[in-house]
Amino acid sequence: AARARRDRGPPPRARAGPPRARAGDRAPWSFFFKTDLVYEMLLHPKFFGPRLKVFIKDEIMKQVEGTCLGREGYVCAVLDINDKDVDAGVVDHDTGCVQVNARYSAILLRPFKNEVVDAVVTDVSELGFFTEVGPLSVFVSRHAMPEDLQHGFDADVDSWISDDKEVEIKKKCVVRVRLLGVMCDTTQITAVGSIKDDYLGLVSTG
Repeated sequence: AARARRDRGPPPRARAGPPRARAGDRAPWSFFFKTDLVYEMLLHPKFFGPRLKVFIKDEIMKQVEGTCLGREGYVCAVLDINDKDVDAGVVDHDTGCVQVNARYSAILLRPFKNEVVDAVVTDVSELGFFTEVGPLSVFVSRHAMPEDLQHGFDADVDSWISDDKEVEIKKKCVVRVRLLGVMCDTTQITAVGSIKDDYLGLVSTG
């Protein structure tokens, strides 16, 4: 049994909130950030030996990368796990297993409201379309599109087409989206977005 939690070390220094996104900007660097986390794991005695810490590092990489830590965000990459950051552990006298805490550094993806991101369209329907930014799913409703797109759904080709036929949003194309809201739970983060502002919308046809 294992789970990740925030490091309970000294409180971080105060810092300004994420920069406010502007139409036409790419996602600010606050979309990704580095932090320290602690991974708790229960080790069976069969893993004890000279390669114990190597096994712990490999297990953290395998279990943590690509997972969602709720409001902390998605773990994109584990950067560093030092031997000194793996504690000696506490023996469970009933099972013989050892509870070990290991501190590690990681790059997390955490979206913020009003950020502007480039996303890939993955699904299109008469209600709007879904996009992905890495592991993050963003839904854009027809009501969050420019007026010349709001009634342009073509079911024959599964696309949103503008009145002048110059814009066609379909699967695999890239769109620039402003995040209107971000919802977090323990296993995933989802968002709703808009392409209604200036400089938002279709970037490339994929």
